[in-house]
Amino acid sequence: MLLLERKPEMPMEMDEPNIVTTWENRTQIIEIMHSAREMSQEFQDLWDKSGGMGRLSQDDTDKLIELLREIGDLNEMLKRLA
Repeated sequence: MLLLERKPEMPMEMDEPNIVTTWENRTQIIEIMHSAREMSQEFQDLWDKSGGMGRLSQDDTDKLIELLREIGDLNEMLKRLA
């Protein structure tokens, strides 16, 4: 059985949930992590395209906003699996 846990940063009294990975949701988590890696590369590409200055065209800014939304969606998916 595959079991990964994230230790809570707060004391246990705060009822902080642990993230548990089981064989049942392993494939979904791997897919989420693969998507996150792709998004990270897209983010890096946008940064490189800006010349490291953070100035983007409107089209690239729109891509960045969509990318940030997708990252937020992945985070929500991961939370639901936990």
